[in-house]
Amino acid sequence: MSRRPSASMLAPCALAAVVASPAFVTPLWQSEPSRASPGSTAVLSGIDAVGESAPQGGAPQGGAAMAAGAAVGMLMGARAVAGQRRGGHQKQRVGLTARRAAALRELRPRDRTDGHGWIKEDPQFTDTDNASVASTHTVTFKKRPSGIKRYTHGMDGKGAMVMEMAEKARYPGDPLGQAAVAGVKKGFVVKSVAGKDVRGWDFEDIMDLLEDYVPNPDVQSTAAFKSGKVTREKKNKQVDFPAEIEYMELKEGSVTAGAPAASAMPKGAWMPRLSPWSDEDLKKERERAMAFPDPANYKGPRYTNASSLDEAWIKKLIAFQKDGGNLPKKDAYLMVLDTIARLRSETTLMDVVVKPGQTLTVFGDLHGQYFDVMNMLDMTGLPSETKPFLFNGDFVDRGSWSIEVITLLFAMKLKDPDRVYFNRGNHEMLEANIIYGFAGETGSKYDLELFNLFSEAFRNLPLLHLINKEILVVHAGLPGPRPRVWLPGQTHDPEDAVPVNVQPCLLDEIRTVDRYTELSPNSYKAAVDDSPRQEEKYETDTRMIIDFLWADPRGGAGYGPSYRKSRGVFMFGPDVTQQFAQANKLKMVIRSHEVKSQGWLQDHPSLMSVFSAPNYLDTGGNSGAFLQLTPGADGTLNIKPTTFTAVPHPDLPAMYHQQYITNKHPHLTRTMTKKQKDMGDEFGDSDFAGYAGPDDWEEVEGGQKVKA
Repeated sequence: MSRRPSASMLAPCALAAVVASPAFVTPLWQSEPSRASPGSTAVLSGIDAVGESAPQGGAPQGGAAMAAGAAVGMLMGARAVAGQRRGGHQKQRVGLTARRAAALRELRPRDRTDGHGWIKEDPQFTDTDNASVASTHTVTFKKRPSGIKRYTHGMDGKGAMVMEMAEKARYPGDPLGQAAVAGVKKGFVVKSVAGKDVRGWDFEDIMDLLEDYVPNPDVQSTAAFKSGKVTREKKNKQVDFPAEIEYMELKEGSVTAGAPAASAMPKGAWMPRLSPWSDEDLKKERERAMAFPDPANYKGPRYTNASSLDEAWIKKLIAFQKDGGNLPKKDAYLMVLDTIARLRSETTLMDVVVKPGQTLTVFGDLHGQYFDVMNMLDMTGLPSETKPFLFNGDFVDRGSWSIEVITLLFAMKLKDPDRVYFNRGNHEMLEANIIYGFAGETGSKYDLELFNLFSEAFRNLPLLHLINKEILVVHAGLPGPRPRVWLPGQTHDPEDAVPVNVQPCLLDEIRTVDRYTELSPNSYKAAVDDSPRQEEKYETDTRMIIDFLWADPRGGAGYGPSYRKSRGVFMFGPDVTQQFAQANKLKMVIRSHEVKSQGWLQDHPSLMSVFSAPNYLDTGGNSGAFLQLTPGADGTLNIKPTTFTAVPHPDLPAMYHQQYITNKHPHLTRTMTKKQKDMGDEFGDSDFAGYAGPDDWEEVEGGQKVKA
């Protein structure tokens, strides 16, 4: 069966990768030019706790990390690495960086409770040069907030420039539309507030005067929670609104943006395959694999075909991998090829019947934590006729034993294809695998051509399973709002919500979704519209796939914006779940995708989450869990959660094998360092949404010393 190329799969796609430690990386396709030196290479060394070079070839020292990040493909080109401050400006920025490193002044959004502050993609400007002013604009804001989401500062922490704002009013009189309606534009610089000239003022003092921000309780509580902060004494009392704000529009050329650098992509550099595999392609790949030499002195299990698998073989594989062994390359290729053939026969929404006397176990995210997977199997036993398994996505990435996990899962699937079921998660996406470790681990333990085959297997995974027509299992969430209109400035306030759909999405429609795709960065941007319109079938499919792989529940009603992506992903409330469940005659929806303190949680009356990776990233402190579904006396399914804690594993940090990418594919790298998490993962993939306490990572600025 050949597959047609998917529009979203073949879309221009740039990818990033992370090395050596758990990290979140800004994908290159999302970033504007930063403030490094033009033409600089991205990752050169690790950084230790006092900012010196860390030893090469091993895990990062002192809590810093190197992260890989690159454009996959000439289709998008490489991200421009930033320009420099020229002349005297260079010296001023160095001084400012030194102050940041010494933590004397906090001017970043993540360290403030109002969301305002400087990030490295922001332009360079000064607010005291009259010759640079093209015009001035005076506006009156009647009430707070005006809709300006983020101001940034200029040279040496002075001035305030509009960087993010609501693009338009959502309805007549919308307070968040005041700035847009008044003609304020991105790039306007504050000249005066209520008649008080603020040119040359410190950014913080201007913000104290304005006190104009879109409230976000998550940002506020996170910033307040951070330890070691000294409360700064405010010099200025906020002005009363209504108030006149005078802005300056600067002349062209007076604001300096980072200069784009040429692509660092060397000729002949490895790229992941972005085109579909035909039957002929897979046949040739099998012939190539069959020609691989057999390993000398190998004493582990051998895979030839699915008929050679039995329970003894599975147990031998588990023990062999526990001791550090891996299947020969030929065997691994053949196993993945056979799994692709099996998955191609399955559908987007699979129906499963659990009979009396059977128990279906549903596992949540595994994330390459092989030793915890073995611990779970000690509790559940191996799959059998009376004990079918359903793995609900995110098998790989993050943990350093993703190959061992996916090899075991594929072996169990091939042995018992009608008793072992898979749903695709957002970490069975090529985009995530390049960023979060699986590609590097596959290259380290085998080669990157095998990674291309794994990606093909993942594209053929089902998205949902319907159990006894009463419980639906999906990795992340439910179909989003219809029409799918993006509301700039929408907050996480429960009252600021998109209401439930007039007509709920039905399972019959979901069955028609073409699941064979890769989501590109543009897929998320294109997943919402500025105004209602008729969607094409492929658009509806892509948007539902995004929901199934990315959406999260929330406590408030209706639909709201997600913490994971800046656009195109929604959170859904209990009324959405109730409407969907009632329309489809469901007792419960089971999903995963988020860390839960006890490994599981009943988020809504008809929605449960299960997460099976305890002590996630070795820092989460969470328990893991699995759910067991058993028919009761009346025939309906009972759900029993089992919670467990993490077990010891060999002393490897999460994503250890990503150093393979750093060492062998430096065109995919740039430097990252640990940071304290704010409100979710701005890079789009925090499984800790709504869960306090994880470490995160950020890109290191040139010349900055990093404190672990």
